[in-house]
Amino acid sequence: MSPEVLLIVLIVVLIASTTLEQVARALQIRHQPPEPPPEVAEAVDADAYATAQRYARDRGRLGLARGVTLLTVWIVLLASGALAGGYALADAWTNGGWLAPLLFLGGVFLLLDLISLPFAIYATFGIEARYGFNRTTPGLFVRDKLISYALTVVLGGPLLALLFWSIDAWGGAFWLPYAAVIALVLVLLAMFQTSVLLPLFNRLTPLPEGSLRDAIADYASANGVALDGIYVMDGSKRSSRANAFFAGLGRQKKVVLFDTLIERNTVAEVVAVVAHEVGHERLRHIPKLLAANVAAITITLFLMSLLVESSTLSAALGASERIVALNLIGVALLFGPVSTLLGVLGNALSRRFEYEADAFAARTASAAAMCDTLRSFVQHDLALATAHPLYTALELSHPAPVERIRAITTTDATAP
Repeated sequence: MSPEVLLIVLIVVLIASTTLEQVARALQIRHQPPEPPPEVAEAVDADAYATAQRYARDRGRLGLARGVTLLTVWIVLLASGALAGGYALADAWTNGGWLAPLLFLGGVFLLLDLISLPFAIYATFGIEARYGFNRTTPGLFVRDKLISYALTVVLGGPLLALLFWSIDAWGGAFWLPYAAVIALVLVLLAMFQTSVLLPLFNRLTPLPEGSLRDAIADYASANGVALDGIYVMDGSKRSSRANAFFAGLGRQKKVVLFDTLIERNTVAEVVAVVAHEVGHERLRHIPKLLAANVAAITITLFLMSLLVESSTLSAALGASERIVALNLIGVALLFGPVSTLLGVLGNALSRRFEYEADAFAARTASAAAMCDTLRSFVQHDLALATAHPLYTALELSHPAPVERIRAITTTDATAP
């Protein structure tokens, strides 16, 4: 394949990926029934249901604007040869040293992030504020962004340098040893996420004394759960949305409850959420998802190895010689459909685990309380009650509330 044809293929893949994403979002909004489905109707009023659809449309329009903007930027970068020019500048500034590819890819990342920044600002201080969710101050927004940049440099920089060294040392065979390194890094991140990374953004405190702790203690005692592994996070400093999650491996395992969840939901509902998160731990969902992520990354690295040393790909991006850093971008764009497919499979696995954790909560705590919690997400967080199959496949790691409620009630009705 000639460089010219390969460039056209890259642009077509980009356009197709953006189009698929926007079509899925449009179908998701149109998929919503005019009235609240019976599974949520008892707790979701008509105003909240209509507001959720307006909120989704506003987010969809912003997503469309951002998607088209980034698509345009990528087409300009590809068609103009600006990527090759950018690498030449980085190479000149570093006198051809090993920092050149790091500086180049860091510059591309920063450019795309700064282009996306106005959309993130409007999403937070425009749309989220308009619908009563935002509690993020401008200072906190800037602080979060700076910490994210610092983590990208501290964690991503060495891994990227190791990637270039691996390619230089092993050529096309780099993918397997590098995948082993990435697997180790992912395990360490999973272990120390709540003790090292999360405290950079939020404060975690032990569950305080009171009726909620007593109720959770009763559940913990009956089900062999360590109560000291349950923490409260100050999610309210950024948003009024409620949430909870399970994270960590080994002794670092924690169930984290947003303070907004505790403030808004009943004791029985919060206990059901804790049971759901405990279900993730008991059913070993975290290590299973970790293994799936390692497999997906290994496949991606193998595909990358097929083209990372291609002179044709470098030429398609405007270079007169083979440049590995350019090829990494080209491979990422060219194999976008593969990434989409892996994402679809990952989402399907995650949704399956959510159903399993829901069933665990219904069995060990309360099916009714778990369903009420899901209804509260529609009423208070403006979550769309149902989901179009295409949007579900591409975007959702959690099933839509209506689907989860149906699964819980069906399981509960058939339980012995």
